[in-house]
Amino acid sequence: MSPIKELEYCKSLFQKHNFSSEWIEETNVLELIGDIEGRFDRDMTALEKNASYVFHADKTVDSHTQSTIKLFRDWAVSRACPSLTAICHFAIDKFDIQSEKLRNFLTAASILGEIDNPLPYHNNMHFRKVVFQCIRMIAVYNDIYEGTSRAFGENRIALLLGTACIHDFAHDGKGYMIKGVYIPHRLEQISYDLVEPIFSLIGLDDEQLKLMRAMLLCTDVTPFNDPANAVNQAKAAYRHHFLGGKKSERLNLDEELSMLEDSPEAAAMALMMHEADIATSAGLHYNITKYETGLLRLEIADGVALPQNVINFLEDICNRQMLSEVGQQLFAANMARIYALAEEDVKQGNNSFPPIEKSDFILGLQSKDYAQGSKSIN
Repeated sequence: MSPIKELEYCKSLFQKHNFSSEWIEETNVLELIGDIEGRFDRDMTALEKNASYVFHADKTVDSHTQSTIKLFRDWAVSRACPSLTAICHFAIDKFDIQSEKLRNFLTAASILGEIDNPLPYHNNMHFRKVVFQCIRMIAVYNDIYEGTSRAFGENRIALLLGTACIHDFAHDGKGYMIKGVYIPHRLEQISYDLVEPIFSLIGLDDEQLKLMRAMLLCTDVTPFNDPANAVNQAKAAYRHHFLGGKKSERLNLDEELSMLEDSPEAAAMALMMHEADIATSAGLHYNITKYETGLLRLEIADGVALPQNVINFLEDICNRQMLSEVGQQLFAANMARIYALAEEDVKQGNNSFPPIEKSDFILGLQSKDYAQGSKSIN
């Protein structure tokens, strides 16, 4: 069960090549790989037991949601949270990724995503959640498009999951405004610049790297409500390919995003990357939204989280919707319910949420607001 071959490859990679930076230091990376390997079998056994529901399309959306909330709560309160590498190898096995290059790439990306980032929100646990939401979305997407050219093969699956592993790599918690100057894509470019030399050595070609960078840029939601920001360009490309856009009209996207106009699969991947990034905060349950909001406020403000913060997030960043077919199936109803509950809390005084350690999510309390559904995944 242990990915000895891929981990040994990564050990050799980091020993032979100097990637040293504030974030990538050989001794620390090799020690990290040893830790990953030491608990890999235990992690894989736990994932097989607790996460295989993702691939059961006959289960209801409600069942999938509740299983995901339970899983994320177990990860938050347990010291036995699986490594990002184990999560990726769980996906490698389930999606039957055979390419040696892609397996090495995904293993390396997951190791980078395990390098400690102590931020309250943009940390290693966030990477795990986003990768897991990507796995959920890919499983449903491929079930929808099974037997068509739009279904994702191993190359696109690995690229999407690998990008999710490093989408906030080396995040410094400072946002996009530095010394009073707005710098578009600042955080995403930092991540890409650090990982690109590594992935190039593994063998990713220019087209694969270009797609990875486009997906990274599409996690940048700034400037808020700007129709021309990267994520809104990704949404325009998705509408163009999947929602009846006029194929005769050029979108004229930014050069770095132009491939989204030419490839339906690339457009779907970019949008799914964004939606997976916001899904845990916006598309599961109000309790976990309050918890995630508290983590973010600890990182960027005074730690006080309010219902109005949730409203602002759902309006300014999420536009109160999931656009992709997969996002709508898995998260749209939950998002609508979360918005309604936050709106009620604002009307009732906009009182601050409990500290995260006393949140209903961590304490395992289930609010009465969670309506049971019977709708299946497809």
